[in-house]
Amino acid sequence: MKRILAALLALALVLSAAAALGEGLTKTGVYYASNSKSQVCDIHVPEGEGPFPVIVLVHGGGFAFGDAGMPIIRPVIDAALARGYAVVSVDYRKSSEAVFPAALADVKAAVRFVRRTAGRYGFDAERIAIWGESAGAYLALMTALTPEVGALSGDVSVNAELSSAVRALVSFYAPVEFYTMDEEYAALGVSGSTFSGPDSFESRFLGTPVGENRELTYTTCWETYVGELPEGFALNAWIQAGDADTKVPCTQSVHFAQRLEEVIGAQNVRFGLLPGADHEDAAFYTEENLSAVLDFLDDVLAR
Repeated sequence: MKRILAALLALALVLSAAAALGEGLTKTGVYYASNSKSQVCDIHVPEGEGPFPVIVLVHGGGFAFGDAGMPIIRPVIDAALARGYAVVSVDYRKSSEAVFPAALADVKAAVRFVRRTAGRYGFDAERIAIWGESAGAYLALMTALTPEVGALSGDVSVNAELSSAVRALVSFYAPVEFYTMDEEYAALGVSGSTFSGPDSFESRFLGTPVGENRELTYTTCWETYVGELPEGFALNAWIQAGDADTKVPCTQSVHFAQRLEEVIGAQNVRFGLLPGADHEDAAFYTEENLSAVLDFLDDVLAR
C-alpha cells in the first residue's frame, strides 16, 4: 500500500508540474543532491509548451559567496525566459564549506539533475547549455570540458549513471588557469596581485596556496583533462571578458579561447573582449549583448 501511495504522489507531482508549465513556472531552493544544504537550484520554466532548451546558470562570487538568485544574473534569467529557454540557476558549496572539487562536483550534479527531471519540468535533455560568470564561469567551463572525469564528481554520486555533458558553454570573465594569474597581470603592467598567496579566492577554493604546488594547482585546470575527452566530443563556446578587468586578467580568457580552438575547432569558439569593461561590468548584461549570446545559443542548440 505504501508503494502504491508513493507512486500516486509522484504521479500527482509530475502532473501538477506539467499543468503549470503552460503558464510558466518558478521554483526556488530545489535540491539537486543531498550532500549539503548548499546543493540547491532555482528552476525557471518559460510560458508555452516544452520541451524547452535549458541553460544551467552558475553564479560567481569568488567561490566564497553569492547564490542562485543574486541580482547580477537576473538579466540573464529574464532574457533567457523571454527567448523560450528554461533556466536552472545553481548554488553550490562554497570554499568555506568544502574545497576543490566540491563546487565543481555540485555543478556537474546539477546538470545530471536536469536530465533526471526533464519530464517533470519540460526540459529538453538533449539541448543543454551551461553559462557562468566569474567563478561560476570557471565551474561552467570545467563542467563542459570534463564530462567523463569521474574524480571531479568528488563525493556526489546522485544520478551518477547520467551524463553531465552539455552542448554549449558561455563564459563571462572567467579565471581559468590559477597558477599563471599573477604572471599575466604583471605582463599587463598590473603589479601587486596576490592570487598565488594563501588568502586569494583561488587558493581558498583549492585548499592550499596555488603558488606552492604547481602539480596540485593544475588539477583545477581544464587542459589537464583534455586526454580524457570522449571520442567525438563536440562543444560550442562563447567566451567574453573585459579588457579593463581589475579582478581577473583578461588574458585568462584570451588564452582559454586560443587553446580551446585547438581542441574543438576555431569555428566552434566565439571570443571577444569588451573595450573598457571591468569585471562584472554592466556591459555584459545589456540587452544587445545578451541578445547576441542567445542568438548564438539558438544557432548551436538547433544543430
